Amino acid sequence: MERYLTEEGVQEELQQQSHLLMRLAENALTVAESLRDNYFKNTAKFVAALRRAMHMANEGRRPDSPLVVHRVRDADWANFQNEVVTFIDGGIGRVQISSQVPILLRVGSYCVRTGERRLAEREHFGYYPVILGDLEGGSKERKDFPDIVRIIAELLGGLSALERTPDLRVLMFHGPLVYLMGGYAGHTPFTERDIDLFLQQYAPDPTVARQLKGGFLKEAYVDIYPPMTDRADEWVARRLFEPLAWTAYLYRQLIQKARNRQPVPIIAGVVERSDMREFSERVLLERVFRGLREKGRLDYFNEMYGRSDLKSPKALLDKLGYTDTLLLAMLLRPGEFSEPWEIDKYSGLRRGDVSLPGEIGSSKVDFSPLKPGSKIGFPRVLGCYLQVSETTEPIRIEVFPELGEDQIVEGARRIYLYSRLLPGYGFPVGLDIADKYAHVPNWLTDAYTKLIRYHLGVSLQRGEISDAEMRRILVQAIYMTHRDWLFRPKA
Repeated sequence: MERYLTEEGVQEELQQQSHLLMRLAENALTVAESLRDNYFKNTAKFVAALRRAMHMANEGRRPDSPLVVHRVRDADWANFQNEVVTFIDGGIGRVQISSQVPILLRVGSYCVRTGERRLAEREHFGYYPVILGDLEGGSKERKDFPDIVRIIAELLGGLSALERTPDLRVLMFHGPLVYLMGGYAGHTPFTERDIDLFLQQYAPDPTVARQLKGGFLKEAYVDIYPPMTDRADEWVARRLFEPLAWTAYLYRQLIQKARNRQPVPIIAGVVERSDMREFSERVLLERVFRGLREKGRLDYFNEMYGRSDLKSPKALLDKLGYTDTLLLAMLLRPGEFSEPWEIDKYSGLRRGDVSLPGEIGSSKVDFSPLKPGSKIGFPRVLGCYLQVSETTEPIRIEVFPELGEDQIVEGARRIYLYSRLLPGYGFPVGLDIADKYAHVPNWLTDAYTKLIRYHLGVSLQRGEISDAEMRRILVQAIYMTHRDWLFRPKA
């Protein structure tokens, strides 16, 4: 038997991979005391059993495999010469002024044409500032208020990239392609003025902005608001933009614009350092437990770990602390990616309370019509895990299946190549650049805190305080010049 299929072989590998060894050591400290003894050894035994099952399935010696693995094929830079790729990421900064904490947001885009030797033609940067204090809608008292604004801003950044780049081949977002939207339900709707502030940055052409805004309001009157609220007429009359309904509309616009291109661009979100365990629970361990039930061996894990309650995938993950990235890091080889599965992004979309701008109290709103499958719903999302190198954990790739069956395979090829440029990090280099570019560093906000306080002091002495001037300074604090992150102070 090949050594990598044995318990001893797995233990040797783990001892050589410090990042996995540390994860297992942390888990051993947090699980129940009865599980700590031989936690490392039992994990190696479990992983070895999974590897053997996968190996036997590949050789045709068993009908199914607990994990279907694919190999990245034809990942060669020569195949992607002259492709245009845009990377999107958003950053948030906070400027402390007395007890007030204005929040600044900017979305950065990094566009590159692969293989182009002329620097001026090869790459382009763009970023778009938003001052969250300017917004009338949204529930500013909620901790996730900056996040829902950032999600919308990044979506508009992606739409803008499609608009201004006719030959765009790949659009890549830093983070999930779609977040767990149920957690963002219940925010106060945005006003038309709020949407105009967004569109000033992301759609400089007034015609494009009017079309996007008008398209939503038209759908809202006929299809969106009536199934969500009994105050639909009032919402439309006041030209309100419910954040989740507006976000779902932007996703539908993104997919529609992409489908009208030939070839259809690859649109993907790439997630690092994820604690998700959905794949392990719904796919990997579900197959394992189904096989154990068929063989009458449901006590397999209880005997291994000395317990009596490890009888389901959820119980196993709850008690042992395994995650998708931890398990798959021990099962995937560099250049391999897992089978795709449909990620549950919308289970939290149900009835909730919503307050309208300028009103006291709230009304009931049903968010379930925004689930996939309806005319006004969010899109379905497929995900897979890609192993880039032996020294990093797998990254999660998310795509829209509506854009074609090749989104996962073609996305994995390109993401693997871009990630191999940072082998010690295992993450696409373009997203790393966009992340640094969009980030609002502390030294920048600290410097502008002093500047803002100075201007406030001068204004107070003169009896002149201009909101417009303060906003100009705040915009300057996050706008500055291209690649300002390169000029930050050395550590």
